[in-house]
Amino acid sequence: MDVQFWQIALIVIYGFFINYDKNGTMIGTSQPVTAGLIVGAILGDITTGLYIGGTLQLMTLGISSFGGASVPDYQTASLVGTYIAITTGQNASIGITLAIPVAMLMVQLDVLKWTTNIYFQNKAESYADQRNYKKVELMHLCGVFNTMLTSGIPVLLTVIVGPTVVGKIIEYIPDWLTGGLTVAGGLLPALGIGLLLRYLPVKAYFGYLIIGFVGAVYLNMPILGVALAGAAIALILFKKNSSEISMTQTAGGMDEDE
Repeated sequence: MDVQFWQIALIVIYGFFINYDKNGTMIGTSQPVTAGLIVGAILGDITTGLYIGGTLQLMTLGISSFGGASVPDYQTASLVGTYIAITTGQNASIGITLAIPVAMLMVQLDVLKWTTNIYFQNKAESYADQRNYKKVELMHLCGVFNTMLTSGIPVLLTVIVGPTVVGKIIEYIPDWLTGGLTVAGGLLPALGIGLLLRYLPVKAYFGYLIIGFVGAVYLNMPILGVALAGAAIALILFKKNSSEISMTQTAGGMDEDE
């Protein structure tokens, strides 16, 4: 795929912004599914972007960074995987498979980011003791810029050399290995669903899980149809429970009056 300069520029800018949003503004563009959607829209293949981003989004469920812990950066991985898959013309499952090592590599870059940011923090505290607040603001901006570099540099390198290098490597990869990567990429959505089910109260709502399974497997219902059916059931139950609570409260009020 021939990528235009404006597309490259937008993706690089987004690559620098994504980690800033994750640690700063938190408007939602740092989610893997959003990253896949945005990159897919820029490159004109939203379907591939959503597939890769949605799969990696499932991988993030139940994972969170507490204190100084570093976790796999599936947001940047979604951006990189989507870009490589679309620009090299590969199947989306290949993009997912390539994105996983990127997410793991970003853990090390995250550790490096926090380590270097300690310097700016110590300098800011020193300037604060001196009441030099302009320098405190400068140290804060240096920390923000360093945070943006953590995702920006890998994305920049991916845009510059990624498609060419990966494309050359794929040309020499034997069919059996490519097939294995495709199978592995196809299994990752199931792994993501499994992780999701682990954190949901499946035993309490197992009947609804069976209904969704029957609709998707035996009735060949699209995922959107299954989701809408689930939303309808949830709405019905919500109204029913709300009505029962209202009746209970009314009955309790009448008993108190008596």
